[in-house]
Amino acid sequence: MLRALLEIGRTLLTEPVCPLCATRIHEDQSEPRPCPACVESLGLQISGYKGLHPLPWWAAGMYDGALRSCLLDLKRTHSNRILDALVNSLKPCLPATDQSWLVPIPSWKRRQGNLLPARMAERLGPVKPDLLRRTQACIGQHHLNRHQRLTNLRGAFHSPASNRSLNVWLVDDILTTGATAVAAQTALAEAGHSVHGLICLARTPIPRSRR
Repeated sequence: MLRALLEIGRTLLTEPVCPLCATRIHEDQSEPRPCPACVESLGLQISGYKGLHPLPWWAAGMYDGALRSCLLDLKRTHSNRILDALVNSLKPCLPATDQSWLVPIPSWKRRQGNLLPARMAERLGPVKPDLLRRTQACIGQHHLNRHQRLTNLRGAFHSPASNRSLNVWLVDDILTTGATAVAAQTALAEAGHSVHGLICLARTPIPRSRR
């Protein structure tokens, strides 16, 4: 009986499970990834999602349904296993970021701010968090249209002057209108840096009527 219990315990400890739903995975994985059922539920794609407006961007999925709920829970629980699985799903669809620095978009909240961009960047490559900082707090963006967001974020970021230009990728958890990314891009460009695009976990679906 004791031997059987030990075998069961050894199996549970060594057999890989999905970081999201804890279902056993019957294939070896070198790094944690969502199981096929979670991939389908979250709407993730091997090729990911990408676009060019308002700047080049890449995302693992769309900020809707199960993925939206997952990211909201992630902000609350700070689960490393779940974040690792989502970032590992994003990696294959990203362009080469060699010879570039990753710059997480800082939160405007001094307390209980959004830590996801910084945690994502640490998992994706060399990070330069000091290259971009918030210079002022802004009102909440949730109910503003794109023009209002751009106005609200004007002057919200600053990048210290540098004697050399760096290749930079912005990192954020969610892309909505892109106003935050554009404001960050502007600050970095004014400091002489070249921003190649934005890496995020999810892109908010764009209504058909919007252009």
